[in-house]
Amino acid sequence: MPSINSNFDWVDTPNPAERGFSITAKEGVSDMIPDFLTNAVLWRDCPAWIKNAESIPESLQGYTLVHSMKADYQKRAFIFARTRTETERNTPFQVSWVKRMQYWPTVLLKLWFEQGNLPLSLAQQSSGNVIHVRSKSRDGAMYPTWFKTSRFLSERPWPRSTNRSPTPVTDTIQWSFDGSSGNFPECLHPDCRFPHFQSSGKVIFGAGTQDVEVGGDLVAQEYPATPMTDWEIYPVEDTPQNIGGFWFRELVEAYPPIDDRDTTQ
Repeated sequence: MPSINSNFDWVDTPNPAERGFSITAKEGVSDMIPDFLTNAVLWRDCPAWIKNAESIPESLQGYTLVHSMKADYQKRAFIFARTRTETERNTPFQVSWVKRMQYWPTVLLKLWFEQGNLPLSLAQQSSGNVIHVRSKSRDGAMYPTWFKTSRFLSERPWPRSTNRSPTPVTDTIQWSFDGSSGNFPECLHPDCRFPHFQSSGKVIFGAGTQDVEVGGDLVAQEYPATPMTDWEIYPVEDTPQNIGGFWFRELVEAYPPIDDRDTTQ
């Protein structure tokens, strides 16, 4: 066991149930600090001027160098953290829950059009086109929502692509064809497709961007599905930060309220 005059000491981490360790080494003029920011440097891979400062048990020799700082006159402290697997790095060491109000957007579940038997206006009587708009949706509103906070610890930063979960970005769809027009503002929705806007479909040459082919723009109006097509778990906040060389990440996720009611028109 290291003595009180040892160059070894334990170091607290953001996880109160885990610790790293530090080694204080005397540095000479020609001693170089390992490039631990670019490459993973384990204790066993450190240069001799660091390793000779203290004997480390085998159980700690696989720890990763995460920080370096001035300790005293011609001395430098090196901080080492437990090396994790990908599974360990992405497994929270602590989870907590809180409930608060959160807005959940309108969801367009289904949208379809039916040919009616009776015209609704004189204009439709003359054209012969009777279109009824039918839809099934879930109303957007403020709902009591559970938020889950997960806390992670790592000896190196997480990649930018760690969490690519969709977020509730809404879109407005609108249509106008064959005597039917309308819109569904600011909603989550699946893929939507409508015939071209009310017109004969015959192009008037000599008007507009003449050198650009119109092509399929005459065929239909398309609204690609929003990233989320219904309420689902999504990350509200994902905040990684470096604390004394240890990477700490706090992920807050919103869980959708249980509301199976929908509106059919």
